[in-house]
Amino acid sequence: LGGAVASWTSTATNDDPNLTLVQGRAATTDATPTILMSITLVASRTYQFEARVVARRTGGASGTADDGAAYFIRGGFTTKTGTVTLLGSLTVEAAEDVAGWNATLTAGSGAVNLVVTGAATTDVTWHATVDYSWVGT
Repeated sequence: LGGAVASWTSTATNDDPNLTLVQGRAATTDATPTILMSITLVASRTYQFEARVVARRTGGASGTADDGAAYFIRGGFTTKTGTVTLLGSLTVEAAEDVAGWNATLTAGSGAVNLVVTGAATTDVTWHATVDYSWVGT
């Protein structure tokens, strides 16, 4: 989990088109943001990310049995002078039973992080599939 599940590259003369697919899972028990996965970026590249995240309440003192959520997150990131930067803003489609839950992509130290947030005294299991491609020099 968290590593590449599949990777495709079209052979061209230079800077081949590519797509990488990764999957991961995490569990939360409170409202602390948790990094579900971190994808290291290479300098001098521009990336496009698409993340699909599903969540389900699996226990805890709060919430309702079978609460769930689904997120589709899209965004672009670049590495300018070694710093990971979000290009513009993310596009997020969210369907949630609990408004306080959240999933997002953030710029980290040399990486893009998929961050999930549950709710206090609520056990939530999160699954994610992320695909990304890049172009560089």
